[in-house]
Amino acid sequence: MTRTGAVPAPVRAKAVGFLRLGKARIYHHEYSWLLAVLLLRLDGHLGGRIAPVLLLLLAVVLLQWSGGAADDLGGFRDGSDARNYAGRPPRTRAKKPLVTGVLSESEAVVFGVVCWVGSVVAGLLAVVLVDGPVPWAAVALLLVTQVAAVQYSTGLKTSYRPLGLELSIFGILGGLALTPYWIVAGGVTAEALLVSALFGLWFLMVVCHGNASDRRGDAAVSRRTLAVLLPPRGYDVVLCLLPVAGLALLTALFTTTRIDTALAVAVVPVVVVQAVQLHAGVRRRDWRRARFLGLVALDLGCLGLAAAIALS
Repeated sequence: MTRTGAVPAPVRAKAVGFLRLGKARIYHHEYSWLLAVLLLRLDGHLGGRIAPVLLLLLAVVLLQWSGGAADDLGGFRDGSDARNYAGRPPRTRAKKPLVTGVLSESEAVVFGVVCWVGSVVAGLLAVVLVDGPVPWAAVALLLVTQVAAVQYSTGLKTSYRPLGLELSIFGILGGLALTPYWIVAGGVTAEALLVSALFGLWFLMVVCHGNASDRRGDAAVSRRTLAVLLPPRGYDVVLCLLPVAGLALLTALFTTTRIDTALAVAVVPVVVVQAVQLHAGVRRRDWRRARFLGLVALDLGCLGLAAAIALS
């Protein structure tokens, strides 16, 4: 600290760089934990289990940061981030601290490893502190999710394989939503499964529209996303099918579970915004706007689900 109490500019730049590396601005990951907590409350499992619940929140946050660091390391090493962000405004390029040189590769590695170890420790400690038996399958899913999150762009590079990116996003984000409930409750319900699937699918809609924008850069480094493998019109079909699948899951949630059907009004905004997202992407080819609308839809959808669960 300086005499005036201000944080020195180099230190502040590093701190901001680490937050950007971990994609802390994408707070949407934490909706997974919020939805799990509301489902636990609905089923009467919350009670005094505050410590394991808070530790699972910490595990989610640290996993997001470690996964973000691993993703940026992969994109930096193969040059795809440099290609995809070339020519973009400085404010946009600043989101990639390795590309701009704010952080070194070794700093990113240390940050990612520390966050990942912290996530695993927090998750296992939560399992130990749960008052009651925890299914081994729930613990296994948590660990698989944690391992898969850092194999996305490094290690096994699952996102570089056909369907690997899409299945990883859906599986990892769905797992983030399901495991906190499963670990604390000791079992799963139809509501928990459907909410988890919706969370993973809505996140996938954001990423898939972003992949359309990154098609050339990903193709140059053999990252075989569906946007790269399919012709543009074929990929448009995939983008149109995703919200249809989401609508089917919403219909099942509000017609076959304990969630009051009348509360489906809370998720009408997400359906509307996803239609606008398709128009921006598939119709107008404005992929960056479509990705932004996907995040808006994710906000509206998760908050709508939260309201419906809380009021049930």
